Amino acid sequence: MSKITREVWIDAPQEQVWGILADFGNVYRINPNVPKSYLTSEQTEGVGTTRHCDFNMMGASVEERIVGWQENKAMQINIYAWSNLPGVNSMGAEFELEEEDGRTRLQGTLNYTMKYGPIGKIMDKMMTTQNTKAWEAFIAGIKHYIETGETVDSKARLNLDAVAVAA
Repeated sequence: MSKITREVWIDAPQEQVWGILADFGNVYRINPNVPKSYLTSEQTEGVGTTRHCDFNMMGASVEERIVGWQENKAMQINIYAWSNLPGVNSMGAEFELEEEDGRTRLQGTLNYTMKYGPIGKIMDKMMTTQNTKAWEAFIAGIKHYIETGETVDSKARLNLDAVAVAA
């Protein structure tokens, strides 16, 4: 399994950061790689909530489901269906929040596995670079949106230097 874990400090209380993450259907506001997203379930939060996301790259799209939920602390997401992501076997994401002195540390992990054995390992090396850039932009986008109120898109000027590899 490949894992990309990044963190960023956000100048906002944990509850505010959680509110943005918990607004599950509107991830397009905080992710520069997602021009369109919407809920696909009547449920709007918590375990079982689902959404659809379209991506800028290769016309890819995913269907996601919240599979873990600790109010104001952590969320786990399973990507249960996708299109135009060749070789992907499974995908998911996790977010954890921790507040200190009125600021919030957001840690996000993208994890995925590839199909095709040895060929999948080669594909994974190529994908890791692309996925790392996309994941870091997403984490920076969350910070940008919360601190400025500006919706993030592919042209947003994000502070990628604020995003660090999580220990």
